[in-house]
Amino acid sequence: MPEDNKKMVAVVVRHGSTILNENNSFRGRTDPPLDDKGIKQAYDAAEALRDAEIKPERIVSSPLLRAFQTAEIFADEFGLDIEQERNLGSWNLGFLSGKDRDEYEEVLNYFVDNPKSTVPEGESLDSLEQRTFEYFDKELKKSKLTLFVSHNSNIVTLETLVKGDKAGRPESSETSVLPGGVMGIYVDSEGKYSTEVLFGKEREAEYGS
Repeated sequence: MPEDNKKMVAVVVRHGSTILNENNSFRGRTDPPLDDKGIKQAYDAAEALRDAEIKPERIVSSPLLRAFQTAEIFADEFGLDIEQERNLGSWNLGFLSGKDRDEYEEVLNYFVDNPKSTVPEGESLDSLEQRTFEYFDKELKKSKLTLFVSHNSNIVTLETLVKGDKAGRPESSETSVLPGGVMGIYVDSEGKYSTEVLFGKEREAEYGS
């Protein structure tokens, strides 16, 4: 659990599972709904927050369907409306969206290793990082405890922001949460941010969700 001098400033939820997660495919900007497993993951996560007596005052979601459906479950649990934010949308993987992760792993790695290169029909990793950094740099300073519903690629990038540098390969050197997982963001008395997984097993991070 966080130390006594740390204050929770945000809760970040990864959307629940979809058929593309189960098929080991890149999601990107494809827009599948939650599957039955994903719906249960979202309900379990919302109940876990309630049981931990963590009460968000605001919910902001990626506009993609799988994220918004996840946000709806939290909104019902806590009696809140949902704001939509395009900057919470996942990394736009363009032509890679919907393709098999294993088959196209080397292609994805090229765009991770060359972050200024734009994925055909998509965006560069630099673009994802810039919009995520700029958005959360403002949002984490707001007074209301906000629950953000987003995607694994954004959460990986956000953890990089919290740690204060962009060094290394985030998909192998950072950690993330599984579908339906929840991460808390805290700030201490010296203004230093940190993260903690509240619900959902940590795993080696990877882009593409």
